[in-house]
Amino acid sequence: MDESLPHWVKTYYSPKESWKGKPFTEVDAQFFLKGIRDLSDIFTDDRDRNLPAYLNHPKYRSSYLLYWLPLQSAKFNSLFIAHAQALQAALKHGKKTGTMRVLDLGAGPGTASIALLLALLDPSVDADQIPEKIELNLVDQNSTIIQDGKSLIEHLVTHYPKLKNKVTVNTFPYDWKEWGVRSWKDQESSLILFGHVLNEGAQAPQLKHFEPYLKGMRGGGMLIVEPAAKNPSQMLSRLRDHFFETQALAALPGSLWGPCLHAGRCPLANGKDWCHFSIPTKLPSKWFAYLSRGLSTEKEWLKYSYLWIASAESPSPATKANLRRVVSDPIPAKTMRLSDLVLLCEPEVTLRYALKKNERYWRGDLMELKKVLKLDRDFGRD
Repeated sequence: MDESLPHWVKTYYSPKESWKGKPFTEVDAQFFLKGIRDLSDIFTDDRDRNLPAYLNHPKYRSSYLLYWLPLQSAKFNSLFIAHAQALQAALKHGKKTGTMRVLDLGAGPGTASIALLLALLDPSVDADQIPEKIELNLVDQNSTIIQDGKSLIEHLVTHYPKLKNKVTVNTFPYDWKEWGVRSWKDQESSLILFGHVLNEGAQAPQLKHFEPYLKGMRGGGMLIVEPAAKNPSQMLSRLRDHFFETQALAALPGSLWGPCLHAGRCPLANGKDWCHFSIPTKLPSKWFAYLSRGLSTEKEWLKYSYLWIASAESPSPATKANLRRVVSDPIPAKTMRLSDLVLLCEPEVTLRYALKKNERYWRGDLMELKKVLKLDRDFGRD
């Protein structure tokens, strides 16, 4: 991947024919770094407003492919690792039906689909677990970027016997919110992937936009990944609650693979806090590291919020009654007489847990309590 992606970008986006088809070098990295810096400025300046149609410009498409595609793919890949049982459910459905049909909505260059294929290449996934056919359906309003995704995926899979001759890619140049109602109409999917669909665009998606896909999801269900910022994270929490309240999903913990361990109202859907996660990481890519240094921003953490919905046929397994999700990093005590705190996820309201000596938990960890506690005061602090 580290060699194939830059080589593909150089072949298709170099301004000079003489550059194409040759190995990617530091000279090339310096050339493309100019566009990456400019696109980074656009993201920083315009993130809270309507973003310009940056993917319409070759300069920014190549920049996104080289830098943001690996970064965003790593977020999905970390979730495929964390929820391996959900990925297995998608594979089993694909084996059962003969085709693992994947919907990648708001796909861009197939970022989530590429992460999925990389997850299947992991040694933990046996070759005999992979269905004979993998159908990737990329849906995005920008026809050029999904064609890039199709070309890149087809280029990548030829290098791996585990995937060779198994993967087909279809592209649909439509707004996913309209396409699902008009065209997909409850067709079964082994896995449905959304990437940054709540964070971009003037009009936030509503329940009605997701309904055709909820009805058709099977196997591994539906994974929605958003930035770790407050607005999209809380939108995702409110969407989750709405699914339960309208009975689009059964109000049971088994309806979710994560991050929630309960089906009550999200305690972080409003207010000053929000549900998000930070995963320490180092992407195994010399070119990503080189470009990161060029941006003066070494990426040591993957930051995102997410919701992974389970299908009715493959619910998530029950967890222990005393298991809790930590939804904060340690909060320092105000005085030496008190312990540091972490927040624990409960329906309606987060609970505060006073850390014992030498006890350390971080955002996203699972904590197994010695007993089930219901009142905040039971945690040793009001």
